[in-house]
Amino acid sequence: MKENNRKKIIYLILEGRIGNQMFMYAAARAFQKYNNDEIDLVIDDSCVRKLKWENSLIKYDLDNVTYVHSKKELIKYKLSFSYIIWFFYFHFGIRILNYRQRFEFEKKHQDFFRKHNIILCENGYLPMERNIKSNILMRGYYQSEKYFDIVKDEIINKFRIEDKVSKSDYPNLDKIKFCNSVCISIKVEHNAGNKMYDVCNRKYWEKAIKYIIDNVENPLFFICSDNVEYVLEHYIDKEKYDAVFQSRDYPVDISLGVMSCCKHFIIGNTSFGWWAQYLSSYKDKIVVAPSRWYGIDVPCDIYQDNWVLIDV
Repeated sequence: MKENNRKKIIYLILEGRIGNQMFMYAAARAFQKYNNDEIDLVIDDSCVRKLKWENSLIKYDLDNVTYVHSKKELIKYKLSFSYIIWFFYFHFGIRILNYRQRFEFEKKHQDFFRKHNIILCENGYLPMERNIKSNILMRGYYQSEKYFDIVKDEIINKFRIEDKVSKSDYPNLDKIKFCNSVCISIKVEHNAGNKMYDVCNRKYWEKAIKYIIDNVENPLFFICSDNVEYVLEHYIDKEKYDAVFQSRDYPVDISLGVMSCCKHFIIGNTSFGWWAQYLSSYKDKIVVAPSRWYGIDVPCDIYQDNWVLIDV
């Protein structure tokens, strides 16, 4: 889609890296579906670019999406006033609140925000009016499958990129596909030493690995992290297990696609790991996760049924 030729659009302000971006897109895509695909999606990646991060969504074949790179585009879509309301709300309202209070504020004032053409949910899950009658500004992380369950199969098909992965010559790809592979996803950057995110200590990984060993025959561990060296030094003794490691020579969409080829998963509190297990097609997969997603009180609806939770 190269021109905005429809009457209504969702203007999504992209934040974070690939895992967060995928949650945001999936929620926006569901809004399109609820409105019979009569709404276009405009994705503003200026916040991501400002931090020198990548808009990873561009790597996927997403229909009815226009990418813009400046908030000046809000003027074109007549959403400048909506953005001003959000700006004052965030910078002069909720910054003094904790995450639980923010959630309650957003819940209480949904009608006010919607009146001013804003869809907002920073964390957790809020039931929302799905019908869109005018251009909408969309912000938040939307980390709950409930937001996009209506398009689950489509999202999985879009993000698995099986053909692209098969052609990638990724190291040990055949072993990962055909062994009892177990993806271990550990985020070090922003997590280690961070009060909010540092919940998975060495004992968690040891207990999680033991659970897999007790329940999976001859597991092959595929260790994936933004800092594999740190993981091997602080969390996992590679000499004890049959293991292969994520290659840093491939883009994140390929790495995620390879991770989704695994049969089972041990995930830390990382959206990247969440998506790896979500995209997996193995019907008998085991997913092991920490019993807490955050080290502080943050509304959370990211857990799925049948996960095995390890106390942390």
